[in-house]
Amino acid sequence: MTSIANISWSTDMAVPETDKHAVSDHFSRAARSYDEHAILQLAVGRSLVQRLPQQLPVDAALDLGCATAPFARAQQQALPTVGWQAVDLSRAMLAEAQTRGRFNERYQPLCADAEALPLADASQGLVFSCFALQWCDPQIVLAEIYRVLAPAGRVLLALPLAGSLRELQQSWQVINQRPHVNALPGLADWQSAALQCGFMDADLQQQVMVEYYDSVKSIARRLKATGADHVSGASGLTGKNAWLAMVEEYEKKRTDQGLPLTWNVLFLEAEKS
Repeated sequence: MTSIANISWSTDMAVPETDKHAVSDHFSRAARSYDEHAILQLAVGRSLVQRLPQQLPVDAALDLGCATAPFARAQQQALPTVGWQAVDLSRAMLAEAQTRGRFNERYQPLCADAEALPLADASQGLVFSCFALQWCDPQIVLAEIYRVLAPAGRVLLALPLAGSLRELQQSWQVINQRPHVNALPGLADWQSAALQCGFMDADLQQQVMVEYYDSVKSIARRLKATGADHVSGASGLTGKNAWLAMVEEYEKKRTDQGLPLTWNVLFLEAEKS
């Protein structure tokens, strides 16, 4: 098992922005509970693993925004000769992955920012990412991915788009205009960024996924347990009366299956020409 001393902490993390540290803090607090509660994220990731190419131009790959590296075994089974780096901004997530025995000689951790990777140009044959890059600027992160990919290297990612958590957002908007759900980039934003960065034949697919819950409290608990409860620009605490009013509004959306929570999920696959 990799020891904590062998986890590579990048000193080139040009990420002074307070918001990124806030994102990291939220995910760090969710490290131990992530695997148990990230049901949709893990399902999407498993489908993404099924899309892994059989061969890479360079035997090096990144799991970008890996969290607790839940796909480590499947990734190594799919590409047994490839050396992987599990990259995450949260040290706690990487430490949890280590505790779960997911690192080895061919699967190593690296604490770094996806928008400023401490890696050489054209050094990677694949960049894999599941539900991590929604916190990034599409233009910046895809340019960075393009930079580190070798010619004929591939990027394979999935992330939530604008419109995700719409029921939660709509219910809060009736109560007040404070931000309660992150404003995420849309499909057009990622499509434009991919083209501008040089991915000429990027395949982008949008899939709508709906989860159902027994209560709004269960939704809030799930988001907190996976670190997805961070909202950029939010300030102050939500009062009890506002919370109860929002819950009453959300209950109007209840179906026979429960309270819906919609995710607009982008699957992006592209090759560096």
